[in-house]
Amino acid sequence: MEANTQESYQYLLYTPTEKKEQYPLVVSLHGGANSDSDLNIVKKHGIPKRLNEGKDFPFYVFAPLNPNKKGLWNDRQIHQMVMKLADSLPIDKKRIYLTGLSRGGDGIWRMAVNHPNTYAAMLSVCAADIPMIYIKWAKNLPVWFFHGEEDAVVPVEQTKEAYKTLKKLNSKTKLTIYPDAKHDSWTETYNNEAVYSWLLEQHL
Repeated sequence: MEANTQESYQYLLYTPTEKKEQYPLVVSLHGGANSDSDLNIVKKHGIPKRLNEGKDFPFYVFAPLNPNKKGLWNDRQIHQMVMKLADSLPIDKKRIYLTGLSRGGDGIWRMAVNHPNTYAAMLSVCAADIPMIYIKWAKNLPVWFFHGEEDAVVPVEQTKEAYKTLKKLNSKTKLTIYPDAKHDSWTETYNNEAVYSWLLEQHL
């Protein structure tokens, strides 16, 4: 992984080892507990953790670090950074994906509703907040929701309600509830190879 800094956000950028003309891009936003100034914190969970363990993926991974321990993601700035990467790297703009856990889930939802028809699919993992009033703006976005039934940090009911709402608008909506999981619904999710297979099948 290559480490870079742009404006106030440090980030990790993974480049796939396969040789192709274009690659998909996955935008990965971490949870609030990992907001810090140490870029290595990003590698604790999710896709960056898998990469740090030696996993190869057939797509770019953009994983920024939120330096504000109590603040939300600046989704507009992250979107701008994603678009700059898409212009400067051999990225297939029809296959840019979003994934985020907890507070990162809040960030990717705001990116999705503020920039409809830009992202090809989303993995929403125990998202801290889902803008229900604007969810119709993302009606063309395939979303796979994940949540732990025993989550005491972010209520699972929000994810269930968002799933029901979006499923009526988009048949590609999916939901996985882990019956015994608490807030950590991300470890099982990102360890599941079927999740990536589904994600890479989606395109604008």
